[in-house]
Amino acid sequence: MSTEDASGITALDAALYCTHRPRVFALLERTDPETEELELFAWGVEVGGSANVFRADGHVLAHCGSAEAAQRMFGIIRDVVLAWPEETNRIE
Repeated sequence: MSTEDASGITALDAALYCTHRPRVFALLERTDPETEELELFAWGVEVGGSANVFRADGHVLAHCGSAEAAQRMFGIIRDVVLAWPEETNRIE
């Protein structure tokens, strides 16, 4: 099943791109519970069934099964929130 659209992208290519494309995420740490202020703790890239997590300076912190798994893991030691920046994950 490979139907091509006007741009030359096949339906199969589009499905694979949507399912397996890299997605950037951020783990934001709540630094002040009263103000709900958030600061960048780490960022990562999720591809397929895995996610790599990096410090702000680019050093590797962890390899996890997903961005959600990274949030759970770091949530043990820090109050972190998972964020998906729209501008880096847009499909065009």
